[in-house]
Amino acid sequence: MPGMSPGRKRLLVVVKSVLALLLIGFVAWRFAGYLQSPELEYRTAFRVQYLIPAGLLYLLCHTLWGTFWWQLLRGQGVPVSWYAGVRAYFVSQIGKYAPGKAWVLMLRIGLLRSEQTRPTVIIVTGLYETLTNMAAGAMLGVALLPWSGLADQLSELQRYGLFGLALLPLALLGLNRLVRRVATKYRGPDAPPIPVPSLGLLARGLVQATVGWALLGLSLWLTACGLSAELPPLTGEAYLQYLSGVCLAYVVGFVVLISPAGLGAREWVLQAVLARQLNGAEGLAAAIAFGLRVVWTLFEILCMLGLWFIAPLSSGGERGANNEVNP
Repeated sequence: MPGMSPGRKRLLVVVKSVLALLLIGFVAWRFAGYLQSPELEYRTAFRVQYLIPAGLLYLLCHTLWGTFWWQLLRGQGVPVSWYAGVRAYFVSQIGKYAPGKAWVLMLRIGLLRSEQTRPTVIIVTGLYETLTNMAAGAMLGVALLPWSGLADQLSELQRYGLFGLALLPLALLGLNRLVRRVATKYRGPDAPPIPVPSLGLLARGLVQATVGWALLGLSLWLTACGLSAELPPLTGEAYLQYLSGVCLAYVVGFVVLISPAGLGAREWVLQAVLARQLNGAEGLAAAIAFGLRVVWTLFEILCMLGLWFIAPLSSGGERGANNEVNP
């Protein structure tokens, strides 16, 4: 943080790390109790034929979200191919496993340094991409609260918080436009423009993000099929329950900044939603929530490793792709 002494910065990192460990430790302790429930001996199974498509749907969702970030970059005139943009998006996801969630943007800056892209553009577009995706999830989570079973447990302040998160992209757009107008009066004529995405591009991002969330809802159902002894049916109401759970859990995990990749916070909310859907079977709900984390993390790591070791497109190839594609 600007103006903060190195000693205070180190202290802040230590405090965040300790809080993150306490949160993860508490949730792990509770989950250990759930996973020792006698009911799991006859209520769980392992069907890899369902878990593989669950992981692939997770990657497909993030491909849509990564494509939106690429569209934001292209909207700011950054000459980067779709492959290079989505590759940087996936590889940078390793940064979310560090407390604070800022490492993702730092990694993207490093991964696109050969594109001669201004760090400000990468940071601002990254923030818009993340907040737009979370906004779509927050809006779905709020709309589907009656299906989650948590509606009666949320305070008015928590509900307003979800609505506020859903409106953040529009708030940031208005703020950026105000800053651009003010900065125009004082900056020099050769100063680079402040990145501001259009409303149309943000609307497109919300649609893509919503499709991604719909895929995550299916991924959760497939994970439940892969780990439950009795296959859960996919009715319309059941799908809305899965979708509400994954939206609320993911968004809460994002808001809890001290939690790397939402670890602990996401599982806590998802287990609470699934337990109500499974008629109080808390052990099975915990197993599905934990299994979903394992499946998503495994597929994400395999994807990151694959893209990291696959050589990026050559400069000439990227220029050719850039000339062909224009979002």
